Amino acid sequence: MPDREMPGAQLRNVGGAVLGWVVMAVCVTGLMIGLFALLGPDRVFRPGGLEPTPAWLVASIAIGLAAAVAGGAICAKVASDRRGVLMLIALVVVLGVADALAQGPPPEVTAPEVAGFLEALGSARPPAWIPWLNPLLGAVGTLVGARVAGSQGDRR
Repeated sequence: MPDREMPGAQLRNVGGAVLGWVVMAVCVTGLMIGLFALLGPDRVFRPGGLEPTPAWLVASIAIGLAAAVAGGAICAKVASDRRGVLMLIALVVVLGVADALAQGPPPEVTAPEVAGFLEALGSARPPAWIPWLNPLLGAVGTLVGARVAGSQGDRR
């Protein structure tokens, strides 16, 4: 009965969405730090600038998609029905679009000595389309992950 939904079910949906988003954030951060440490700044940025290499862009897209699949799967397992997954998709899209809108035009700068991942993240100048791709990848990956995990609402 959708009209008389139990508060626990709605709480599980919200909890699943939040947990899915946390899983995405932890996966992206951890995998990006690991990849940056493995490659080093010389293979992450093109020579003499802060523009990421094509290999880094491809790897970051793959990491984002994999993280979204993991987050969608976790959300589907925790949520009481598909509304939890829809909440996660809404969260990913809203936060992703807000981030893309907040991106200003990159200033023309040359590469300083980048010591670590956080400095690189703050200094990088990815192509303008990357921030707009992230919400789309997040939404698609979440759906894939939820489908792979199977929606608990469909089994009841």
